[in-house]
Amino acid sequence: MQAATQPTIKLFVFPRMFEIPNLSPFCCKMETWLRMAQVPYQVVETRDPRVAPRKKLPFIEDGGVRIADSSLIIDHLSRTRAVDLDAGLSPLQRATATLVKRTLEEHYAFVLAYTHLLSDEGSKYTRARFDAVPAFIRPLVERAVRKNVKSLLWYQGLLRGSHDEILAKALDDWRAVLAFMSEGPFFFGDQATSTDAVVFGTLAPTVLTPIDTPIRAFLLSQPKVLAYAERLRARFFPELAPERQAAERPQQLQASA
Repeated sequence: MQAATQPTIKLFVFPRMFEIPNLSPFCCKMETWLRMAQVPYQVVETRDPRVAPRKKLPFIEDGGVRIADSSLIIDHLSRTRAVDLDAGLSPLQRATATLVKRTLEEHYAFVLAYTHLLSDEGSKYTRARFDAVPAFIRPLVERAVRKNVKSLLWYQGLLRGSHDEILAKALDDWRAVLAFMSEGPFFFGDQATSTDAVVFGTLAPTVLTPIDTPIRAFLLSQPKVLAYAERLRARFFPELAPERQAAERPQQLQASA
């Protein structure tokens, strides 16, 4: 069956915040990959990951079948839609891609949960994700979610270190990743690969939101990092680019007047 005749998949993700695809690095990665691969999809926003097959977001529904885990989703869609963003990678680049993915998804993603969902600086911005909850139970829900995140990060091991230790390890993550980033428009050069979806998925919530952290400050001090993040946002999510937002704002104000 050709990709053109296949059903449009449904992508279940957290509601969008800020001018990025998603605050969740895995939801951001998944939607970025879909746009890179030009696979048609429909976003379904949900605040409750308990509806997901593995109780985590994102997941997709493809022809009535639900598939969870961004890596498994990409494997499934690569096979069923005959898409391989990594076809041109050398064996060394494929090995590098695995190391970058492990670094960002199996360590740094937990740091993002800490800085953006638990810290005072992050919480004052991300508390808005509870706005849809009725006011009389909102504090209870917020405390329960924070407790769950804390428990996850404790058992994962991150919270067993001090604040400074957590940040230092996160900076080590990014120094390692940036050591392999090319000077081209994409991570490995002239062509977008699945690694770009992984890197942008974690970079966008870090540097393209107002949440200020020492990690963000470090990344913004690296000349090519912000340019890379802005370039991928403008190319794959032009509706979220600052220029588009600024141009549309006066029209929206006129329409509401």
